[in-house]
Amino acid sequence: MEKPRRIEFADTSETDRRQREVQLLINVAEPDPELQPFFLSDEASLLDAVGGAPEDIQRRLDAYFGQRLPIALQLPVFQFVDAIRAIRPEWPDDM
Repeated sequence: MEKPRRIEFADTSETDRRQREVQLLINVAEPDPELQPFFLSDEASLLDAVGGAPEDIQRRLDAYFGQRLPIALQLPVFQFVDAIRAIRPEWPDDM
């Protein structure tokens, strides 16, 4: 008889480090909390996370940042946050 496999949880430090920024992006991309995701995978993009049209999501992000950032909406959200921080190191505190 085989031993039951133990479930090991992955380190959450990367998730914890980006939690504030990810939630801020979700709030911008989908302002209605009822339509925001309950769970967000580290591989999900904003397009995966919210149900709006890409044009609407992009328009909201452009308005929030005051410019079009050269970041693809298809990028996983954690990488999206890192790309914003590379362009605007003080974000979100500079808003």
